[in-house]
Amino acid sequence: MIYEMRYSYFGQSGWRSKTSTDKALLFDDARLDGRHYFLEKIALRSLADQTDGDFGLIVLSSEDMPQKHKDRLQQVCGDMLGEHAHVIFRGPDSAGACFQRYRKQTFTKDPFTCQIVLDDDDAVSADFTEKLRTEAMAAKRLRPEREDYCFISHARGISAVFRDGKMSLRHRINAATNLGLAVVAPTMSRRQPFGIAHKKILERRPVRVIYTRAPNYIRAVHDSNDSRAQFSDDLVQADQMPTMHTAFPLLKDLMKDWPIADEETKVDKAA
Repeated sequence: MIYEMRYSYFGQSGWRSKTSTDKALLFDDARLDGRHYFLEKIALRSLADQTDGDFGLIVLSSEDMPQKHKDRLQQVCGDMLGEHAHVIFRGPDSAGACFQRYRKQTFTKDPFTCQIVLDDDDAVSADFTEKLRTEAMAAKRLRPEREDYCFISHARGISAVFRDGKMSLRHRINAATNLGLAVVAPTMSRRQPFGIAHKKILERRPVRVIYTRAPNYIRAVHDSNDSRAQFSDDLVQADQMPTMHTAFPLLKDLMKDWPIADEETKVDKAA
């Protein structure tokens, strides 16, 4: 189980924002401070909370990042995940190629691996690794004839919209999402979850789509998003919040910094 995360990487990785093509913008101190907050409070925290701790994380960042930010990135990953975290700095290249080379050099003990996309400001549920391991083993056994790989997409999650110092939680269902998108494949194969059109995955790839009642990921929507973010009007209701807290223990601390914006979502403390 290998999570793969890009962190302010100056290279090629599909759709690119203006920021990702301009080093002055990409490595701006204020921007990196904001990215670091979401990395620590959401992405890394969600991995630290995993019920199944048997996984690795590869964080790909740029060799041109200022040294103080490199040091901070390595420190927070080490402090929160210890030996699970592998932080690598590379020059301009395909992000997928960088992950692939490192994976083939480092994660060699098993003939098959499950690679999972995790953006640096998003989260997976606390039981995500545990559930995905079961689905990955099933996909390996039930993959389509003549295919040696299979993608796994978890449709249900939530969007966390950060605006004006508050947070709005909204349901999200997308069968072909990049949030926690995984691929089960031979470790030494070329298959990977980067460099593909994830919106077309149902048409072009062998894939298992998993629908659950509980959310599997958090999509963070904020001012410094590197990709285009859309969200629904379907607010998480107050009686659904216990499920959210079980899936994402990180919400308890996050809500101290970002109070809930919507009355429908707030838990009635008098109840």
